[in-house]
Amino acid sequence: MSNEITQVYQSHPVQDKDLGFAEAGVGDYDSEYPPSGKDVAHIPADSYHVDPFAAHRDANGEETIDFRSMGWIQAGLVATAENIALGTLSYPSIFLRLGMVGGIIANVGLGVLAYITAWIMIDFKMNHMGVMHFADAGGVLFGKWGRRILGAGMVAKSIGLGGSHVLAGRAALSSISSNAICSVWFALIIMIVSVMMSTNREFGKLALMSWASVACILIASMITIVATGIQSPNILIKKGVPIEWHATPTNPNLIDVIGALTNVVFAYGGNMGVFSWCSEMKKPNDFKKSFLITQALGIVVYCIVGATIYAFGGQYVTSPAFTMTAKPVRITAYAFALVTILISGIVGLNVGAKYLYVNTFRKSSLLTSKGLKARLAWVLIVFVMWIAAFVLAEVIPFFNQLLTIVSSLFSVWFSYGLCGVIWFYNKHPYFSKDGEIRDISGIWSKIFMFCAILSVILSIAITPLGLYSAAEGIKQGYSAGTFKHPFSCS
Repeated sequence: MSNEITQVYQSHPVQDKDLGFAEAGVGDYDSEYPPSGKDVAHIPADSYHVDPFAAHRDANGEETIDFRSMGWIQAGLVATAENIALGTLSYPSIFLRLGMVGGIIANVGLGVLAYITAWIMIDFKMNHMGVMHFADAGGVLFGKWGRRILGAGMVAKSIGLGGSHVLAGRAALSSISSNAICSVWFALIIMIVSVMMSTNREFGKLALMSWASVACILIASMITIVATGIQSPNILIKKGVPIEWHATPTNPNLIDVIGALTNVVFAYGGNMGVFSWCSEMKKPNDFKKSFLITQALGIVVYCIVGATIYAFGGQYVTSPAFTMTAKPVRITAYAFALVTILISGIVGLNVGAKYLYVNTFRKSSLLTSKGLKARLAWVLIVFVMWIAAFVLAEVIPFFNQLLTIVSSLFSVWFSYGLCGVIWFYNKHPYFSKDGEIRDISGIWSKIFMFCAILSVILSIAITPLGLYSAAEGIKQGYSAGTFKHPFSCS
């Protein structure tokens, strides 16, 4: 870990009651925070104690956009739109592979752990207000190369999310229209609409769309639950084998179990955006309340959707689940899900785009400028990322396996492993600054330390297993000839 920049950090978290003093440079906090009236361009890029949004606001006054505008409800909506998306309807297949009990335990356990790691990230943010995204956290922990590697991971994951939503949107439009035109055109339509809906640089401006996204996926899920519950079992039954569900996996194999567990881990991959969302809140510490709603709702929805549809469909469940319903129901559910596919994809890709935007203009007045040049710069970044997402999704035949590789290398570490490292850096006496006393003898400190260790172990295990699962998927796909040609209309 780099020790070059540790001397600029506060030795204790900035809590809500202290935030105003910290931003004004009053009290025990660094008097340089924020550098009001100073030349922002001369602030070192690794000065993670300086919030560039606040610094540019103070330096340029009313000529800037106030990015720090979200309340905790708005932030919660944005985070929920990212977490609860089309992947919700893949949960019945997860329960099929893990069994009813295994599915519930994995979902609840990993969901609670993801909330604890988010809490750790928020505490770290309050100690280092200039950490605007996960790449900055990498800079604090590991120096400039940590920032670069995690920044590349953020971009790769965001483009991967965009590509997966392009493919999901293509499938939705093809199903709704009964394959009226070549599906590549549908993918292009999804990309163009996504770019047009991504022109706002502020996450707060996505709150209303996020509400619509969450509402639509819940409606689509309810339609699918009701439809699978009331439809005739004969629609699903094949060769006279009745529908059955099991509490534990039946005839489990390593690939299926690994795939199911990694899918649950990736479902809570929204933690990558915690630093980004906190950075645009009036009171960043309030994101603990925001994310509590997000994770609680996610755990409940995932369990209900996964358990009920698995109970109704048994071994015949599909992913996404509404493909196991009659065509009229499937079209209706897809119509609602299409809204979520668009909006959730925008939120996910914007996390990576905001990293590029902040990293590029951190020391420039363009960062918070209301001018045309700044707006065009943002649109260009978003446009290039969506182009990359579209091309990769259409060109690479094993795109889903590629997304698994990216997620295994980065998602699990963003949500779990690196958060464990952050807790030790932020709380453990070994990493204390000169003159700082840290006490971890309390019960809550021990619980957080246990969760930090568990998160690191989980990530170390999931990364190679996820890569193995992806490699086997690529191998089997080529052997069976199931991969499509680039820009295939089917």
